[in-house]
Amino acid sequence: MKKQKRIILVGPTASGKNFIRSKFAEKGFSFDVSYTTREPREGEEFGVDYNFISKEEFKKMIKDKAFYEWVEYNGNYYGTGLWEFKHSDVFIMETDGIKHLKPKHRKKSLVLFVNTAENVRIDRMKERGWDNEKIADRIKTDKEKFDNFTDFDLQIQSV
Repeated sequence: MKKQKRIILVGPTASGKNFIRSKFAEKGFSFDVSYTTREPREGEEFGVDYNFISKEEFKKMIKDKAFYEWVEYNGNYYGTGLWEFKHSDVFIMETDGIKHLKPKHRKKSLVLFVNTAENVRIDRMKERGWDNEKIADRIKTDKEKFDNFTDFDLQIQSV
């Protein structure tokens, strides 16, 4: 069996993780399509951006041990399917997802922290049509998750 090496992108909301993942895909890397219970944003496609499923379906998958890792974030569930983890090259995970990596898998994973300036992220959230309250809540949550985040191999800093 081939020793699977992985690239894992982690970063706050609207930092550019999906854009970077798309660049890897253009070069032939396979990428994971995570599962989520959140509603699709305008322009997002099922099976391309996420596998959008109900909370009931997600909970059944948890019970069936169909996830490598999963987290609850902002009232929604996000998870990496076990099959996808075994067969993909590039992933997007939350900081809590990184914590769930088994040591043998962490050793073979390159974790890239996509750290984008807050003002740029706010502009991107506004482009998504988010109101100021939702943006402020997301910025607060991201500060809590990323202020002391150190479990990465390389930081991509953009301004």
